[in-house]
Amino acid sequence: MTGLFEENLHAGIAFLEDGDYVKAAECFDQCVKEKPEDPEGHFRLGSALAEQGKLDEALASYLEGLRFEPANAESLTAIGDIHFEAGRYDDALSAYRKAVEIRPDDPDGYVSIGLVLNCMEKPYDAISSYTTALEMDPLNVFALNALGDAYYGLDQRDKAIEAYRKGIEIDPDDGAAHFNLGELYYDMDDLDNAEAECLEAIRLDPSFPLPYLTMGSICLDQERVTDAVTYFETYLQKEKSPRADEMIREVKAVLEGLKEETG
Repeated sequence: MTGLFEENLHAGIAFLEDGDYVKAAECFDQCVKEKPEDPEGHFRLGSALAEQGKLDEALASYLEGLRFEPANAESLTAIGDIHFEAGRYDDALSAYRKAVEIRPDDPDGYVSIGLVLNCMEKPYDAISSYTTALEMDPLNVFALNALGDAYYGLDQRDKAIEAYRKGIEIDPDDGAAHFNLGELYYDMDDLDNAEAECLEAIRLDPSFPLPYLTMGSICLDQERVTDAVTYFETYLQKEKSPRADEMIREVKAVLEGLKEETG
């Protein structure tokens, strides 16, 4: 029984690393059946299900694993991520805080808490959490991007630009940092710099949907309608977040109007 568990576990991990999440889930499901009281099988299954977008099933699997290993910070973080993605901010905050209690020296935990607080319209509390993360790790690009977002939301643009640029200096290949800076430039009507940063974000991470959305808006502002349609359509192809439902509807409406205008 133990041999089969290990065999399925290693096979599932290999499938997970290769991006074959369906086969990975099948292997981890066998692990759970063979050793239902071993938390690793439940945690691994939760990860494979989450990668497939089966968030409710993933959450159930993580919670089952926590019955046997309640102090698993990584799985608590994953649970927080699922709740956050679903907009259940109180639940997300609770999970992230439990993870930080277990691993108080993990700066990313404080960033996650800050992200939730910012969504709960508590930007100054969020900034405090990001600052804690940066005190622990001054080179944490995740924290710098989040700090920039918080300042951006407060219309403190100079501080936002400073945070984004520092993140890019540390990691020039971070597509999210380039996008964040590009979005800020767009808001400032600096379309040339906005386009340059968004195109760099797309080059670095072609799967990241948001730069396509901003590029569509830039092209529309410049009356480059054909390009705008292409970018908006690409955004719709790549956007998978359930929190983006309203934006997806808005983009579809814009596309319909543009196609009617251009025939």
